[in-house]
Amino acid sequence: MLVVVTNIPTPYRTAFFNTLQQELLRVGQSLHVLYCAKTETGRYWQFDPEENHYPFSFLKGWHPEFKGYYPHINFELIIHLKKLKPNWIMAAGSWNAPATITLLLNKKKLNCPIIFWSEGHFDAQVRSNKYIDYLRRTILKKLDYFVVPNLKSKEYILHYNRNAVVEFLPNTVDESFFSLSINDSKVQIRTSKGLPLDKTILVLVSSLDTRKGVLDFYDAFKEAKRDSLYVVQIGTGEFYETLKKRIATDNLAKYYRLTGQLVPKEVREYLIAADVFVLPTKSDPNPLSPIEASFLKKTLLVSSKAGNAKDLIVDGENGWIMKEINNEELMKNINIIANTKKEVLEMMGEKSFDIVSNSFTRKKASENLIIFLNKIKN
Repeated sequence: MLVVVTNIPTPYRTAFFNTLQQELLRVGQSLHVLYCAKTETGRYWQFDPEENHYPFSFLKGWHPEFKGYYPHINFELIIHLKKLKPNWIMAAGSWNAPATITLLLNKKKLNCPIIFWSEGHFDAQVRSNKYIDYLRRTILKKLDYFVVPNLKSKEYILHYNRNAVVEFLPNTVDESFFSLSINDSKVQIRTSKGLPLDKTILVLVSSLDTRKGVLDFYDAFKEAKRDSLYVVQIGTGEFYETLKKRIATDNLAKYYRLTGQLVPKEVREYLIAADVFVLPTKSDPNPLSPIEASFLKKTLLVSSKAGNAKDLIVDGENGWIMKEINNEELMKNINIIANTKKEVLEMMGEKSFDIVSNSFTRKKASENLIIFLNKIKN
C-alpha cells in the first residue's frame, strides 16, 4: 500500500489519485490518502466525496494560520500510519510542514521508504535567509527519496541533498475534462459569450495579486499593439477592483474583459474560445493552468518563473517563455502575438497538445510512479 500524506483535497490531485488507485490495483497494491485538513483560507474548491474513488481519511488536528502559512498539527498521524502498515509513504507539501517533520522523527518506527513530493524551486521561494536555509538543508538531507514535477524542482532538491534519489512526477490535470470534443466550437462559444470573432484572444487564469503579475501585464497591454487583440482575465483577488477601475478609466472595455472567479466549466469554455494562454507570474512552483490550456491546444506565453515553463514550452514552437516580468519583455511578447497569424497560432497549439499528451497524462504519471516505487522497495 502507498499512503500519501497531504494538506487538503484539490481537484487536480483527486483526478490523479483516482487513476493512481486504478493502476496500483492492477499490480496488487493500493492507495490511501491522509488529509491533514479539509480546506485552507483562500482555497475555493468544493470537496465532493463521491468524486474520490480511492480510500481517504481526514486527520483530526489544530489548524492555525501565520501570515499565509498553514501548519496543520495532526496528533494522530503516526497512529493512522501504523494501522495502515504502508509499503511506502509519500509526503506532499512543504519541507517544514508538521506532517513532514513528524514523518522524519518517526522514520525508524515506520520502517518503510518515505518519499517527499516536492514542487519547490529557487524562483518560488517565499522565505529565505541563512537560518531558514540551514533548516531546509538539514531536513531535506534526512530524506532519501523525492518526486518532483519539473527540472527546476530537481535542481533545487539536488542543491540541498546531492545524494537524493529523484524521480519526475508531473502534476496532472483532468485531461478528459480539459480536452476538445467534437461538440466544442470556438466560434459558437465566442458568439455566446459576446467575444469578438475577428481578434486574437488571450486568456489569463490566476488570482489577481502581485505574485501573478496581473497589473504588469495590463500596463504592458495598454501600450502594446492591441488593435487585433482581446484579453479575458479570469480570477479574483486584491487587484480585482483596481483592474476594474483602470479598464473603465482607460476606456479599454472593448479590449479587456474581467470575469471574476468562474467555475471550471466556464474556465474551460473561455480557454476553448482563446488563441493564446498567458501566465505572467513572478513566482509559481508548478502552475496547472498552462497544462490545462495545452490539453485544449493553446499557444502558451508563460513566465520563466513558472516551474514547468521549460517542461511545457519549446520556445518559438508552441509558445514563448518570458525571461522577466517587466514592461519591455511583456510588450515585446504581446506584440509578437499581435503579429502572428491565427493559423500559425493554431499549429503552435497542436504542438502544446503533443507535449502534454506525451508526458502529462494521469495514466503515464501513475505508471512511472509505480516503477519508481518498485525500485525503492524495502
